[in-house]
Formats: sequence, structure tokens, C-alpha cells
Amino acid sequence: MKFAAKLVVIWLMCWNVSAQAANIAVIAPKVGDLVKYGQELSDGAQIAVDMLNQSGGVLGEKVNLITVDDRCEDSFAVSAAQMMSLNSSKKDKVNLVIGPYCNNAFVEVADIYAQGKIIRIVPMPLNAGQYHLNKAGLFKTGGLMSEEAEAFFDTYKRRFAGKNVAMVYDSFLPETTETAFETQQLFRGNNLVNRITLYDFSNYNKDYTQMAKEILLNSQVVYVLSGSKPTARLVQELQEESKDAVIFVDEYLATPYFFREMGNFAEGIYVLAMEDLKDRPEFTEELVELRLKGKEPRGLGVYSYAAVKLWSEMVEKAKSADFDKVVQQSTKKSFMSPWGEVTFKQGNALQNGGYGVYQIKNGEYTQVN
Repeated sequence: MKFAAKLVVIWLMCWNVSAQAANIAVIAPKVGDLVKYGQELSDGAQIAVDMLNQSGGVLGEKVNLITVDDRCEDSFAVSAAQMMSLNSSKKDKVNLVIGPYCNNAFVEVADIYAQGKIIRIVPMPLNAGQYHLNKAGLFKTGGLMSEEAEAFFDTYKRRFAGKNVAMVYDSFLPETTETAFETQQLFRGNNLVNRITLYDFSNYNKDYTQMAKEILLNSQVVYVLSGSKPTARLVQELQEESKDAVIFVDEYLATPYFFREMGNFAEGIYVLAMEDLKDRPEFTEELVELRLKGKEPRGLGVYSYAAVKLWSEMVEKAKSADFDKVVQQSTKKSFMSPWGEVTFKQGNALQNGGYGVYQIKNGEYTQVN
């Protein structure tokens, strides 16, 4: 048996469930640099589960929650999906999977959950291929990664109109290429194509100094999309070359590594991330209720919280946790979320929370859009 499969077997043996219960699994990293996001997703789901159980559960049954660490690796993601799909008894069956945070082996994993008749809600943004994959029971509430381009372009128009932009991406990461070209299309569609220049990390063979020099010859705004280490190295070089450069990064690509590496030099940098929904009118009443109970989903926790609540509403409307009945209801009904009413088409939420733009000020995130 492979190491990944052994770990999942151990997890299954340790999962104590109630005789009459619905079971939810959050797939998220619990170790390494991504643990922050995994913890946020787990905590948000736990808040929703606790609230459901306090009000009688779902269809009168208690809800159990377990977090599975897939290490953001293909083998772990596949093994976890396979082992959960084997549990078919009412007591042990997993009714809902949230995630994974990392979309490893996305198509293979989607097939396994569909065949195992397990509802899956993905709260994170996806690349185009993943987003348009249509599988029974697969619901995508995080939208497209390329929608980040719209948030950036909106901020550019309001704050930096007239300045030249360097769009820096990594052609080895498909999602960054999609976002880069979507950004370029937005500039072109607004007759601003002469204001943006694309730069590919792979063309510079890790020569970040030369890359920074070339970028700053003609650009005042730099939008960097790559992994944490290349992003940190390039931003450091940009700051050494010019203290006036305006820099944007993607929080989930940069990861906490970037912000630790930058330290105080992260001050003033703009960060694109899934929108903080605390000021949304649709979420105000529910947020007040949560705060009165001493609970508040943080970061990505809002989205896992929403996923659990979405599934519970689907089950209530279907009057059953049965996979086929829940899937059938999803095509007929609309559902409430912290960002408003949600309807689905081929598993895609036609409304999602979207991206927000933040600036680091005094070490804290301040939303600017």
C-alpha cells in the first residue's frame, strides 16, 4: 500500500461518527507554508457545523466534521478521494467534501467523487479547464482565477490611470498565463494596450536583477504572478531598483513565505485575494449573529462556512441527503450565500464572492476596492 493511502486508512480508522449523522470532510493542508489557509478553511467549516448542530443538525441528524491533509500532492488527493468513496454505509458515508485547497489531480479526483456519489464544493478559484469541468455533484463557488484580472484593472483605472504596467507571469503555471492574458485583453478592450507589457519569468533563467531592470525601464506598476520564491526575489530586486514602483501580488501564489521573506519591506504592496465579505449587506445579519456567539470566520473561512451552509440548504430543500436528490435540486433552486443569492449552471455558481484588492499598511491588510 502506498504511503499516502496508509495515512488515509489511519485517518478513517480514527474517525468516530455518530450512528445517525451526516459527515463532512474538509480537504486542506495542515502542514507546511499553506497551513494558514488550511486552518482558515477548517475553522470556517467548523463554525458552520457547530451552528447547525446547535439548531438540531440537518434533517434532524448531527453533522460530523473531519479535516484531511492532502499535503497539496496528487497522490494524497487521489488516495483521500478513493478511501472516502469506499465508505458506503449510512454511518460512515461522507456526504460532503469541501476543497481541496490545492487542485491537484483535479479531473481524476472529480471522477472519483462523482462515482462515489459524494457532493463536493470547491470554494477556491479555478483555472479555465477546471472551472468548465462538469461532473455530477461538483459545485464550484470560487469562480475563475482569471477574474483576478478584473479586480486589478478596476484598481488600475481608479488609482493609476496613465501609468505603464508590467504584467509578470510564469508560463509554467497555466493559471498565471490565463490571468496575464485576461489582463492584457482588458487593457486592449479599453484602448490601453500600449500601457501594458507582458514579461515571462521563464525567459530570464532566474536572473531577477536583469528582469527588474528591464521591467522598470518602462513601467511604474508591476503585477507579479508566480510562486512564492520567484515573487519574493523579483519584488526585492524591484524595490532595490526603485522605491517608487507600485507592486501587486497574488496572496495564494505568494503564500505566507513571501510576506515573511519581505518583512517590513512588504509595506505598501498591493495584494489580490478572495474578497473579505464582512462589509457585504447580505452577510451583515448573519455576521452579527456569529459575533454574538463569539465566532467569526476569518480569511478563507468565510468560504468554507458558506459551503457547509450551502450544502445544508440543498439538503433541506431536497428533503434528503441522498446524492441524486441533492444534485437534482441544485438545478432547480437558488441558494443564499454571504455574497447574495446563488444559482448554479453546470455546477458553476453564477455569482461568487470575487476578488478584493488590499494594501499592506502598518503590517495589516486594508481593502482598497
